Amino acid sequence: MNPTESLLQQAARWHAIASGRNLSVDESASLDHWLAQNPRHRLAYADICAAAFALEQSPAAAAQPVARPAARSAARTFLRWSLAAAPLLVLALVVAGPRVVPTWQNLNSDLYTEIGKPQQRTLSDGSVLQLDTDSAVRVSMRDDRRDIELVRGRLSIAVAKDPARPLHVTSGGVDAMAVGTRFVVDRSDSGTGVGVHEGIVRVAAGKGEPVELSAGQHAFVASGADQASLGRRANLEEGWTGGVLSVEQVPLAEVLAELDRYLPERIILSNDAEAARPITASLPLDDPAAALHVLAQTAQLKLRHIPRVAYIMR
Repeated sequence: MNPTESLLQQAARWHAIASGRNLSVDESASLDHWLAQNPRHRLAYADICAAAFALEQSPAAAAQPVARPAARSAARTFLRWSLAAAPLLVLALVVAGPRVVPTWQNLNSDLYTEIGKPQQRTLSDGSVLQLDTDSAVRVSMRDDRRDIELVRGRLSIAVAKDPARPLHVTSGGVDAMAVGTRFVVDRSDSGTGVGVHEGIVRVAAGKGEPVELSAGQHAFVASGADQASLGRRANLEEGWTGGVLSVEQVPLAEVLAELDRYLPERIILSNDAEAARPITASLPLDDPAAALHVLAQTAQLKLRHIPRVAYIMR
């Protein structure tokens, strides 16, 4: 980058380099280095990306080609943005930077995974724990019970049978208890879900009555709630443990939320009318970007990749 350029000009130049093609290894490393130098770099890059996207959506852009942001002055860029993109200002807030690495959670956890890197561990009691992408747990083994706290993300566990030491998976105010079985627990901002694939799991929350789930049953406890509601949820299936997201008649918005977990960039569905579109597909989680492209083709939607910021489907 030219040191005499303004921050917005540098960001616009990077956007021009990254748009429309795959970056080389050296270019990718240079962009990552530039973004990491200062939070202001990430904000400027997000501003330029959001402005370019907004201009593409404007009626004027549809009528005639629009030059890349690198060719415009910063003032002209923001003038056009303000005129053409008022409804999309929220996009700039959403994509104002990459995902925040939860360093503090990782340091205070016994096991954690990075984005796109699930892993499997055999615990000291013989139970097999699988941590999904971007997940963290704390583990405690005592003489009278076994405890796993799901700090964030999702896990699947095949519990080694030990009637004298029940295993508890806790997530917020939810406690899922089993003696010997296989089940999934998913934690999000909206609440905690539990899906049972073998045996029986007792789910308790707050002062509510515990619910016993058997194989094939799913339950969800909303944040702050005391009672679980039954119902099937895509994120409580086991396909992800084998690297596949299999869905049948699941709303597009939910499928995108699942793929979003595996990518460093955010996925944004800009067409709200498509959110409820039912999707049936088997998508590879080891290459979520490719899966996203397949999904866009299946749904006959356009996909735009803004490197280091977002995938926008419309």
